[in-house]
Amino acid sequence: MEKKSRKTYDKAMNYYEQGRIDKALELCEEILSEGLDNPLVLNFKGLLLYQMGNLSDAVTVWKINTDLNNDDIARSYIEDSITDENRLELYKRGEEALEQFKVDKALELFKICAESDFNLIKVNIAIAMCYQKKGEFIKAKEYLDKALSVDKNEVTAKIIGKELKDDGIDMNSGGFPKSIIIGIMIFFILIISVGGYLFISKYKNRNSFGIVQEDKPSIALEENNEKDTQNEQNIVDSAKSEPDTNFDREKLNILIAGNDFDGLYEQLRNVEKESLSTDDMDVYNKAVHLIRDKGIGKFYEDGLSSFNQGNYSAAKVSFDKAYTYCEGSSIKEHILFYRGSTSYNLSDNESAIAQLEEYYKQYPKGVYTEEALYELALISNSIDKEKSKVYANKLMTDFPNSIYVNDKIRDILKN
Repeated sequence: MEKKSRKTYDKAMNYYEQGRIDKALELCEEILSEGLDNPLVLNFKGLLLYQMGNLSDAVTVWKINTDLNNDDIARSYIEDSITDENRLELYKRGEEALEQFKVDKALELFKICAESDFNLIKVNIAIAMCYQKKGEFIKAKEYLDKALSVDKNEVTAKIIGKELKDDGIDMNSGGFPKSIIIGIMIFFILIISVGGYLFISKYKNRNSFGIVQEDKPSIALEENNEKDTQNEQNIVDSAKSEPDTNFDREKLNILIAGNDFDGLYEQLRNVEKESLSTDDMDVYNKAVHLIRDKGIGKFYEDGLSSFNQGNYSAAKVSFDKAYTYCEGSSIKEHILFYRGSTSYNLSDNESAIAQLEEYYKQYPKGVYTEEALYELALISNSIDKEKSKVYANKLMTDFPNSIYVNDKIRDILKN
């Protein structure tokens, strides 16, 4: 390789290491414009295209290298790429699964794709999206970093990075969200001050989200909006027996010590706050604070697990519980969407429309906005076709490259 070409090649490598794959590709083109008798650069260009997901273009470059330069490395790349045709199909199936909200299935498919460097950028972004939708933000950041390390200017990756930052993830380091760090500090303070029994019970039942908020004045359940009231009434109607409406301070303290979030929810939902004594109010506030800090994460996890298993009735109960206490939570957006999507899957169209519209109103550029608009368009199509067209048009206008802009949406707009 000539000295000038070697210098340009080294510069291209530096760009690649800095996550500027586009600039690296430009410099490869610059070198090859002087002649194709450069096997090192041809192989490098092929690898860049390969990681970008352009399999046919990558193979074409490597074939040129074998034909013109009889390069054995390029030949081996071509042989190895045969299995990547299958990975391309798996990636498309993963996109379809994600479009259908089958997050675990999509994640499984994308993980298989990640066993190769083929389509590295899109695959790692897709995995990050799956973990983001599951509320596992640290894992989402891990895979997002892999994509950004190759292409730091990738648009979708930057959008997800901003959303993760809004959820409290430090995108400039591998650190945990501040809320989790604070939660750990509070946890160890409790260990020291309360003692062994509390340590054991907390350790066994600690929620993986570790969501901690500043201590706020108690917020009475009756101050929730009409949806909260209806939500609680639905759960009351479906309960097997009427709950005990008497405030049992001793029982509540036991539930608090054991982090029994479901028990706390049941105890609190029919409490008449105005009738509580000062001592009772202190315990009530502690219980509400604990649910807001950690219980909401447990409810969300339970709901998401049931949702992914197709058990939408159980998911509804869990998401409704989380919704009651979600105001101010870092996972409120996830709760709002999955609550609406659960109603959609239960064919409770009236609730689904109200809940998804609530999500869209609060998060017009959120993590699930595309999915929300898609479901709203489909549900409304059998009820109010003009309204359905509004949602479909909004989806196509604001997110023209979305996987949800499919034939169903186009048909809605045509009719």
